[in-house]
Amino acid sequence: MTSADDPVVLALNATAEGLVDPLGPDRLDWLKLIAAHAAVVELDDRVVAFVLTFAPGSAHDSLEFHWFAETYADRFLHLDRIVVAEEHRRQGIATAVYRAVERSARQFDRLVCGIRSDPPDIAGLAFHAGRDFVEVGKLRRPDGTTTALCSKELATD
Repeated sequence: MTSADDPVVLALNATAEGLVDPLGPDRLDWLKLIAAHAAVVELDDRVVAFVLTFAPGSAHDSLEFHWFAETYADRFLHLDRIVVAEEHRRQGIATAVYRAVERSARQFDRLVCGIRSDPPDIAGLAFHAGRDFVEVGKLRRPDGTTTALCSKELATD
């Protein structure tokens, strides 16, 4: 992800607000600096998806990241957000990104993420269940919504 991608990344994030935290230009710049992964997916030279992950010890300040750090210390990779353009959903993009991120997360034993559970992100919950994520906790957010805190244990062959 480069600064040239920022307008599209911000626009994509805005389409998913309510499922992912809001994102402005300054916050995106900061998150890119501290991220383990800040990547975009391009099709025909167009950004159609992006992902942000954070390793233990990062300066990430999200409630979910802090919960995972308190629970797993340094044995997790946090998938903060992935957003795929609506017209490109259900084409295998998220699955391909998750496979790559899971490979990177093996050194940490698990990949973790938060999924809105009240009100429920039905598609997100089903997608993660299908990828063998299990709920390991719940987090009540300041806006009154609830997030399911999920983990996928990864074998370190």
